[in-house]
Amino acid sequence: MTPQKKMVSLEEFLKMDKGEDRIEYFNGEVIYLPSPSVDHQRVLLNIGAELRDYFKGKPCEAFIAPLDLWLINKEKSLNVKVQPDLMVICDKTGLRENSYNGVPALIIEIISSSNESHYRIRKYITYMEFGIKEYWIINPKLKTVEIYTLEKGEYQQAAIYKSDDCAVSHTFGGLKIYLEEVFTNE
Repeated sequence: MTPQKKMVSLEEFLKMDKGEDRIEYFNGEVIYLPSPSVDHQRVLLNIGAELRDYFKGKPCEAFIAPLDLWLINKEKSLNVKVQPDLMVICDKTGLRENSYNGVPALIIEIISSSNESHYRIRKYITYMEFGIKEYWIINPKLKTVEIYTLEKGEYQQAAIYKSDDCAVSHTFGGLKIYLEEVFTNE
């Protein structure tokens, strides 16, 4: 199911954003997100466990959906609220009770065929413009992980991993995720 869209002011959005729906906000445009599939949830839990283990005792911290992310940087005046599947936060000054205001170091999104363009176009461009250092797109159906890194303000495809590969972060040294652990049903 393709995400539904609606245009509203920031004030209207804040009134309607009561936490009951999975919604994102892109400078006036509201996107209603469909419920995630069982495969999506399995992959999310598996990769979340891998990130939790890696970041244990380190200054950065991994967060799993749903946690509202208000993207903020000094150059952008746009109002953008997203709900990434996973994000790694190193500057924790923007953490609030139910949200994070700032720019995570890493965002991971799990796509499906019904919402692929939302992640490959809108979120890709938005994350790049706000300076997210590393962006992973995970496709549970194809069992792939695409990694994009920010270089000179533009995303460059660093790698595509599949089947029994080991996905390697370019931002966090030593962060390796074995795909057989991510795409398992057990």
